[in-house]
Amino acid sequence: MERRVMISNRQMLALVSLAAVGTSSLYAPSALAHYVGRDSWYLVLVGGLVGLFNTFVFIWLNRMFPDKNLITVTLHLFGRWLGGLIAFIFILFFMDLASWVLREFAQFFIITLDPTIPITWYIVAGALMCTYAVYHGLEVFARVSEIILILTLTTFLAIYLMLINQYHPEYLLPVLENGFLQPLKGLMVSISWFGDMMFISMILVHVRKTKHTVYYAVGATGIIFVTLLFAVVACTMVLGGEASATFTYPSISLIQNISLFHNIERFDAAIVAAWVMSSFIKMTVYFWSAVQGISDLLRIRQPRLFIIPLAMGLILVSKYKVWGLVELASFYDKQAWYFVMFQLFLPTFLLLAALGKTIIHKNNNR
Repeated sequence: MERRVMISNRQMLALVSLAAVGTSSLYAPSALAHYVGRDSWYLVLVGGLVGLFNTFVFIWLNRMFPDKNLITVTLHLFGRWLGGLIAFIFILFFMDLASWVLREFAQFFIITLDPTIPITWYIVAGALMCTYAVYHGLEVFARVSEIILILTLTTFLAIYLMLINQYHPEYLLPVLENGFLQPLKGLMVSISWFGDMMFISMILVHVRKTKHTVYYAVGATGIIFVTLLFAVVACTMVLGGEASATFTYPSISLIQNISLFHNIERFDAAIVAAWVMSSFIKMTVYFWSAVQGISDLLRIRQPRLFIIPLAMGLILVSKYKVWGLVELASFYDKQAWYFVMFQLFLPTFLLLAALGKTIIHKNNNR
């Protein structure tokens, strides 16, 4: 997209936070409880530490190449051919992740809104929203994300406070009865949720840098950590570890227990609205990253020409990606390594390659 477009530190924080907060808060209590039951908080804690390292990988790359994003860094390090191939694979991942979010977006509406409407209509509606936002550029949906983040965090905080009289802290005991290592078998799933912020590698070049930029990036990881921690702990203290593992969306089941003054209920609509808005931002920013990546790879001055064809591909891939919600959730759980490979392992490899190239260059100049 436009190379002169700039966003603020707050807008970067909002985009990064929303990419993980919405979808992960719905899935995390169930997926993590499936591995460790009441000790789900432990996987969030360790995953958060790895997520912090992941954030610093992208910040370090940006410090070394302040005028380059993930795609152009790859081209710079490995040349036009090998670097182009790796960059193209990253672009495919951006598109694939956007299609996963779009299918999840549609599948969620099938369950919570109207299952009689064909899923294709939900997919098309989501793709149109995403396309419209990407067409108008990063600055536009970055400004919107600031509002959505405030609404989302306020919604989650209000819900957890309204549940306070239903918490059973004893459901968290005994703590880590199987030791520190056995629960880590589910760590890859937790890391993949924190890794959803990897598109920061594409937007940092558009951030108006200040001395506080690093703190905002770390703060976004902190918001993701706190929100996920609250989600899994709240579900565990109300539903219990084993019961949380049996729900697809335990957070929604949790909210259905809220009743104010014995008459005011159905607060699940609030979290559904927050989830829809955050999913829209996540889907949009990854689709934007794919469009931006193609522009940088092919050196195209009019990347908007690719938006409609890519959106049509996004719709087709989302429609035929999985058969239903069970298969979708199973892929997130059992194939988490696929996401972590692109979110953490390959970027770390790029950083090591950049550091190695810098050291060799210094030695040759002595």
